[in-house]
Amino acid sequence: MGEENKKILVLNVDRDNDIGVKAGVKTPIVGYEAVLDAATKLLLVDPEEADGNAMFGALKVYNQLREKYPEIEVAVIAGSEKGGVEADLKINEELDTVLERFPADYVILVTDGFSEEEIVSIVSSRRPIASLHRVVVKHSKSIEETYAVIGRYIKMLWTESPYKQYFIGIPGILMLLFGILSWLKLTEVAMVYSLIIVGIALIVKGMGIDEYIASLRHAHFYEYVKLVTYLGSFSALLSGIYLAYTNISKLEEFQLVLNNPSMIFEVGGSLIGHMLPYISFTILTVGLFLILGFSLYNVLTENYSPLYKYPVAFVSIIVFYFLGNEVGQILISPEKGLSGLFLSVMFGFLAIFITSAVMYALSRMRR
Repeated sequence: MGEENKKILVLNVDRDNDIGVKAGVKTPIVGYEAVLDAATKLLLVDPEEADGNAMFGALKVYNQLREKYPEIEVAVIAGSEKGGVEADLKINEELDTVLERFPADYVILVTDGFSEEEIVSIVSSRRPIASLHRVVVKHSKSIEETYAVIGRYIKMLWTESPYKQYFIGIPGILMLLFGILSWLKLTEVAMVYSLIIVGIALIVKGMGIDEYIASLRHAHFYEYVKLVTYLGSFSALLSGIYLAYTNISKLEEFQLVLNNPSMIFEVGGSLIGHMLPYISFTILTVGLFLILGFSLYNVLTENYSPLYKYPVAFVSIIVFYFLGNEVGQILISPEKGLSGLFLSVMFGFLAIFITSAVMYALSRMRR
């Protein structure tokens, strides 16, 4: 059988069903006159419609080939304005209907470029595609694809979690809070709370806290140990900061700096000296939380190798606590001298060295 006797189907696919939505024409459409009538109706409704131009492009290809290929037909099928799987299923059904009426050997596909990859995949699963023609009008491919992508993302932000919580839920909370506080003549307070909410949301999303909390639904018990460790350490840190502030704010030097910031160069050392004990104690508390919590976590997960590091970290934190107190006393009372600090540094590093040596020896013995 010669190539001229092959049955050729010139096919145009309107994936988003503009022909049905705008012109009210049902698909599939088979035959030159039927396609011409449908394309005319669509362009009369919307002269800038790319699918209408693509239909006329299919008619042009049909006219160019019908003398050489007597067994040729032109058809238009459509998907759905909802897009996605629903559109693809409808295209499959209509393509099967067309091929039952005209069992083509090859398909010449004519498109406007929009969703071309999906269409090619569907058509090629039924019949070989002999040629692909793109009917490109001024706005067809690039702008329609841009609109499609924007529409898809807008729909995703509106319907899918967790996007809708962040892009709809949080702005909704902010608007409600701002409106209530503004109604109560508390506009400045509204601004502050709005910034706090936005900051918390950014931290939660940026640090992956929401994903971590969601994963706890199916987590093992030891994951809750890690969570309690983090929460305890964070609480200890906040408590230490608050304790340091409340005690420092009572000092005369602090009030001097508040009234005259340039005084920081004169009384700054004394302020730091008063703060260091609280800072050292906060670091000690947070460190103990982390060491105890992760030690328990490693025991539960049977990961014993990091356990040898924790005693060294524990001794180092205690050394830092005493050094911090000693430096604080020197800053408050410089006449005290550096002898106490020198002894603290010597004994501290000696303790760290001995602990490190013992832990290293124990780890080597275990191996």
